[in-house]
Amino acid sequence: MNLYLSFAAWTLLAGAGIPLIGVLNSGIARSVGNPFAATAVMFAIAMTVALGVTLPLYGRPTAAQLGSAPLISYAAGLLIGFYALSATVIIPRFGAASFVAYILAAQVLTSAIVDQFGMFGMPKRPLDLAKLIGLAVIIAGIAIMEIGNLRKGDS
Repeated sequence: MNLYLSFAAWTLLAGAGIPLIGVLNSGIARSVGNPFAATAVMFAIAMTVALGVTLPLYGRPTAAQLGSAPLISYAAGLLIGFYALSATVIIPRFGAASFVAYILAAQVLTSAIVDQFGMFGMPKRPLDLAKLIGLAVIIAGIAIMEIGNLRKGDS
């Protein structure tokens, strides 16, 4: 139970940072004049922090270790780059809540598919009625929120 609560708290903290990525990085984009440079700066900082933690704690991975990872796994870098650039460009124009609402809808649907089929080496966690109802409630809540934004002309 303690491990579950620790992971839940960690995940909530990570989730709280998701809208802030675009919000904060858009400030860099305004200063440097484009979102691509801002995203490059953000990743340079992230790489510096990751290396600063990884190297002293775990050392440098070997070429053999890097080569043993499935090639598709390296697409994660492309996906996070696309996400960060998208957040930087879209949040100032669309709003943090709307951006995250659509991100959340895509995340819950994609993660349900990954779990259902055990994709990319993940264990299968089949959908059951409770999970399907939960997904439907989440998607319905997002739809209600965005319909409200559209009616007010916010988006």
